[in-house]
Amino acid sequence: MSMSISRCMRCLLLAVLLAPAAAALRAELPELKIEHYTLTLISENDKYFAGTDRHYTNGFKLTWLGETDLNQSADFVQLVTRLLPWMDQQNKDWRYKVGFALGHNIYTPTDTSTTALQPNDRPYAGWLYGSILLQAQLDNQLRLIEISAGVVGPSAMGEAVQNSWHDVINVPHAKGWDNQLHDEPGLQISWERRYRTWQFAPAAATPFGCDLILRHRVTIGNVATHVAGGVVVRLGWRLPADFGADLIRPTGGSTPNGGVPRRFSAQIYASGETRIIARDIFLDGNTWRDSPSIAKRPVVADLSLGFVLSWPSFQIAYTQNYRTKEFYGQPQRDVFGSVGISFSH
Repeated sequence: MSMSISRCMRCLLLAVLLAPAAAALRAELPELKIEHYTLTLISENDKYFAGTDRHYTNGFKLTWLGETDLNQSADFVQLVTRLLPWMDQQNKDWRYKVGFALGHNIYTPTDTSTTALQPNDRPYAGWLYGSILLQAQLDNQLRLIEISAGVVGPSAMGEAVQNSWHDVINVPHAKGWDNQLHDEPGLQISWERRYRTWQFAPAAATPFGCDLILRHRVTIGNVATHVAGGVVVRLGWRLPADFGADLIRPTGGSTPNGGVPRRFSAQIYASGETRIIARDIFLDGNTWRDSPSIAKRPVVADLSLGFVLSWPSFQIAYTQNYRTKEFYGQPQRDVFGSVGISFSH
């Protein structure tokens, strides 16, 4: 308990020291003009209709995303967009969004009842991070960038978060956190594009329809390095002009990205993603220090099934995700659920 308090005090002290610098930077920049914004909270857990407590066992991501006219926004936003070739400020039809996110992931081996190191299972790890988000949308195309920085290891407070929650739900503590990855600063940058490539409605007057969305992503960093591609098929009533609900992953977690919903809509969807992985710190272990690790599989796939209900200014989504085995010797694939709630203004 004293170690957890000490870590919290360090985080509080860091926030106090950084606050004046952030305020000074903000004072030097012009006002960031936001037309609409969306606040999204996503919670993922393998207890949601899966009943397990292993591997990727919990995730949390809070995202704020605002639509802005970059020609009237802060200088640093315009500078970033000039440096990023996929954000074309000369085309006035593009809609731009900027945002921020705070996230936390927890990973454990299957057996959390022992204090012994488990060399044949994935190591304990926590990942606490903040992100800057940039989006550009033109008709049926969405371009995304997410820059994430944080910490992996004891300072990510994975042990405190997991065991505090176990106290709430009256579940025994995970006892092997002394074997977690060491503290390491984490940085990753992700680029993604999504395309609504096909849409169908039986008749012009009917509210029912379906569409097909393709996506591809590149992520680089010491936390994760991979390339990914996926597809989403949606069927629903008054399908919104967005790009679907998403899981907690690089460039994911900002559920409604098509604007403020005007009417009630409902949809079901299926999606799949395949990743070719060069680096996964949660399996490969620390970058510069010896640590627990396990031999990862170079290709991992997700299959997701879910539904989305949208009202004016409010949206709720649920996804059940099935993930293939992530490391050699893993006896079973993993399943977890994802709940997303969004408020738009």
